[in-house]
Amino acid sequence: MSIQTNTMLKMETEYASPIVAQSLDQWTVSARQFVLEKMIANISPADGERGAVLASPSRNNPNYYYHWVRDAARTMSEIAKLNGLDKTNFKDQYYQLMVDYVEFSKINQTTPTVSNSLGEPKFYVTGQAFSGPWGRPQNDSPAQRALTLTRWANILLANGEQQYVTGILYDGQEPSFSLIKADLDFVANHWQDSCFDLWEEVDGSHFYTRMLQRTALREGADLASLLNDQGAADFYNQQAELIENAMSDFWSENKGYFMATLNRVGGLDYKYSDLDVAVMLGTFQAMSKSHPFLSPNDDKILATAYALHQAFDPLYPINAIEQTASGEPVAPGIGRYPEDKYTGSGPLSQGNPWFLCTACLSGTSYKAAALFAAQKSIQITQYNVNQLNLAVALIDTKLVLNVGDSFSNKTKAFKTIIQGLKALGDAYLRRVQIHAGEDVSLSEQFSRYDGYMTSAVDLTWSYVSVAISIDLRNELNF
Repeated sequence: MSIQTNTMLKMETEYASPIVAQSLDQWTVSARQFVLEKMIANISPADGERGAVLASPSRNNPNYYYHWVRDAARTMSEIAKLNGLDKTNFKDQYYQLMVDYVEFSKINQTTPTVSNSLGEPKFYVTGQAFSGPWGRPQNDSPAQRALTLTRWANILLANGEQQYVTGILYDGQEPSFSLIKADLDFVANHWQDSCFDLWEEVDGSHFYTRMLQRTALREGADLASLLNDQGAADFYNQQAELIENAMSDFWSENKGYFMATLNRVGGLDYKYSDLDVAVMLGTFQAMSKSHPFLSPNDDKILATAYALHQAFDPLYPINAIEQTASGEPVAPGIGRYPEDKYTGSGPLSQGNPWFLCTACLSGTSYKAAALFAAQKSIQITQYNVNQLNLAVALIDTKLVLNVGDSFSNKTKAFKTIIQGLKALGDAYLRRVQIHAGEDVSLSEQFSRYDGYMTSAVDLTWSYVSVAISIDLRNELNF
């Protein structure tokens, strides 16, 4: 039974340990299928155009019944990966979902909008532009869409679908009316522009946005080269390198973590720390096998993860639950940023942990474990020491890592670090498990006080983030 139906408040700050009916190994098997089904249920709603992706079926308190370009691209990236896994039937159900998404995205790109740019953040599910007041533009959106469709284009090319790719997705023309090239041209020419962040609250230059823009341009350049558009490929790579060179500006030596936003224009006067899980989400969502950069095992990314863990652990009373009834560790629920006041409905008060944020910390722990495992040694630095000690303590409480230590892959300490990162990923994912509803239903948030789900129901991004985390866990061979 999950904490969603079983947690009892014993005292004001003391909670019963949650009884978990399934081990995490068992739960991830069923959960992966459930979250896929729930993702697909939010694609092509009956009252909208085919290819639209609901952020959530919630229509009030809050109203998320829209196609957010960012959320949709994240979702369809997962659908694209599934296409073609059945070698005997490439044009399966996932193929049609992608075709529908492409057609709807063409509507989005060509519909007049308030921002008059490809950075328009959301549309009605009918394809009509949302014209009300909003934080716009959001320039991570075209980058995310370009990255999703670039990866799908590569799948299509591997299956002999070049005519579709060059006719619809990337035409190599200037100006371009094809989806990927139009988005990439926009990103390459506008990445330095000020825009709103992924939380739609703050205008400025954002770590999250830049990470997505950089990866979209790197992988887009590869596609451009493959399709004989070398001039564009060179330009995309040139701009990606400039972004990479600028990312160090987000690091604060004084604070000990990557800041989420630079050159801030107005925004929230209470958001003073600039510590935000958006940094980890940027790393998480911009991971690239062909062009790795600021990966989850990077020293300063680990420092940022540690700062988030330390900030949220004491902030939410529900985090007093640190283990299941059987003694398995449970990591803290993670919110957006410590000063958050958004509850999902009603007036601003106090924010809550989010499923997608907590799953992000889980997935980055798994990926860090995999990346370290592939190395010949691990160096302990002033930046990674705290997060790695947090991880190893889950395996061996007697092992303490110190700055300057170096462990080869033949040592017990090396293996303990790897196993500890996996255990930390499990502890975060276990937090998701115990707060999820029946059949792994996931809202946007769960209450900081009692752990019950709150805000938008069946948030598509929650399902996507959990799916990716489970996949990264399944890739580990230890």
